[in-house]
Parts: sequence; structure tokens; C-alpha cells
Amino acid sequence: MIIGFRAKGGSISETAEFVNCSRAAVVKVYRAWQNGTVQNQRRGKCGAPRAIDDRGERRLRRCVRADRRATVEQLTTKMNQGATKSVSQSTIQRTLLRLGLRSRRLVRAPMLTAVHRRRRLEFARQYSSWTSTEWRQVAFSDESRFMLHRTDGRWRIRRETSERNHPATIAGTVQAGGGSIMVWGMFSWHSLGSLIIVEGTMDQYKYASVLADHVHPYMRIVFPQDDGIFQQDNARCHTAASVRAWFEEHQDEFTVLPWPANSPDLNPIEHLWDHLDRVVRAMDPQPRNLAQLATALESAWLNIPENTFRDLCDSLPARLAAVRSAKGEDKIICVKTQIVDKKKTKKIFESQWFYPQITKLC
Repeated sequence: MIIGFRAKGGSISETAEFVNCSRAAVVKVYRAWQNGTVQNQRRGKCGAPRAIDDRGERRLRRCVRADRRATVEQLTTKMNQGATKSVSQSTIQRTLLRLGLRSRRLVRAPMLTAVHRRRRLEFARQYSSWTSTEWRQVAFSDESRFMLHRTDGRWRIRRETSERNHPATIAGTVQAGGGSIMVWGMFSWHSLGSLIIVEGTMDQYKYASVLADHVHPYMRIVFPQDDGIFQQDNARCHTAASVRAWFEEHQDEFTVLPWPANSPDLNPIEHLWDHLDRVVRAMDPQPRNLAQLATALESAWLNIPENTFRDLCDSLPARLAAVRSAKGEDKIICVKTQIVDKKKTKKIFESQWFYPQITKLC
């Protein structure tokens, strides 16, 4: 400002009055600029020094990585241990935000044992040669449960401090989420199957009825050459002796795909469950009872776009490649394998496919 005001013809006194500094300061700065020892720009280092320097930031990052669930209060205590100058919680909070270490919800994923990881890796290697053509012969199936009211705390609102107890900012609670509905569904690249409302919990007897009334007709119609493959997970109702006997009776019509345990991330139907949940939650008005919820789910299922479930089936090669890259771990969302959506002609990262809001049951 001093240099600019003087360059426009302002006198030393006028400049000092305009900038609110002494005449000596104006003379010193303007003379330094004339001699080329100062530039007409903001000083690079102005203001008070940071309470946490680069070394402190590295230490804070190590503390976070050592305990991902540590609160700001706990991190502040750790940072002040042995320090010559203590820092406040607000300083720690600002530093965390500057480092990009924001508080986020945990990603829900199944707990994998060493046996689970080994079998997942074996499965991914066994079917590494399968392309989208082979996976289009697979019919995927699973169960899921949908709550009438959310109970997972995912809702967020915006309010002023004084509006904490305003009726519009309070979420009423109900026991067990107000009730829930279990559904069973199946689909393949070729078409959607039925969405079945299950009374209570799925057991081997109910599952046997589903196989006879829905799976068998679907496989015969969609795969008339008896070259279809049926996928199911390893839930108890799926592996009961009576169920295994039923599959043996129909082994000439279709085969059952061996499936690694604790691998919902590999089953594309999980994304259809997530799709249903989002569609139902976006409805206005919301379902008020279980009957309305069942109707809403059936309507959402019938209106799933064809390209949605077809793209999911075509994502299997990339999913298995991610498992091989992660050595069977459940860190698939960190793998940047790309999937190309031909209709939208844009690249979609695999992290958009894996780990939706899974509600596993049975």
C-alpha cells in the first residue's frame, strides 16, 4: 500500500496518514523498493507463528494413525505430554482439519479371519479367467432386512445453537426401528427375478419353498440350455441338508457356484439392496407401516433400470482383480481399478461399487 500510494504521487505525509504509520516507515519502505530490496507484495511470513509446526503435525498424524478412534481431547492430551508449550483442543481441531483428518463414520465391512482371506483369494484366482461373458450366466441371490424407521443415526440436520430442542430438530425413537421386513431376491445380467417378502426370518423350509417356486422357474426360463449358474452365500438356511438335497436333484439343470464366506462385497445384489433403500428413503411421503414399506420395496425393485443391474454383473472381473491385488483382504475400496460405463462414457472407480450400506441377515 505504501509503494502503491507513493507511486500515484502521494507525499510522505499523505502516505503515512493513509496507511496509518510513521513518516520514517514510509521513507524506509519506499527507499528499499527503489533499491530493489523489497517487492510490492504481501509478506510471506506475517502474523503469529503456528502453535503446531511441521514436526508437531507429523507427530499428530502418527497419533491419529496409532488410534483412529481417539477423540480430540485424547489427542490433545497426547500432544501435550512432554511438550514445553501446551496446545488447546481447538488448535488440535484446526490442525486436524488442515491435515485432512476429518471425523468420518466407520465403513461397515465384514470381519475377515485368515481362513476367510485365504478362501477369498483362492476364489478370485480360480475365476480369474472369467470375463463378463461367463459372469452373465450367473444368477445372484441374497436376503436383506429393511427397517421401517432408521435407527443407525445417519440423519443429519442444520440448526442454530438455540434450536437444540426444537421439534423439527428432534428424532423420535421407536423400539426395533418400528418393525422390519425381510426380503429375498435374485437377478442376473439378463433380467431381474422375483422380490419375495419373507415372513419372519428365513429358515431352511422357507428357503426350500423359494427354491421350488422362484429359483427353479427362473433358471429354466432365463437359461433354457441348462447352462445357468446359481449363486448363494453360506448362510445356515442355504447349507441345510434338505437344501443341499434339493440342489442335487436339479444338478442337471443348473449348477451352484461355490461362494467364499463373509464376502458380501463380491455379491452385486448388495448394491441393489442399497439402491432400494435409497429409493424408499427418498419417497414423499414415507411408508408409515410395514405394509406400505413392502409395497414401496416391491415398486422400487420392479423399477430398477436395466443398465444398473447389468453394469453390476459386468463388474465381477474388476472385483476379483481387486481381491487378488489386496491378497484377500477387505481393503477393496482402496484399489483404484477402473470400470467403464459405456453409456455414460466416463470412468467410475471401483470404490463406488464396493461396500454399500449392507444389511446382512440369515
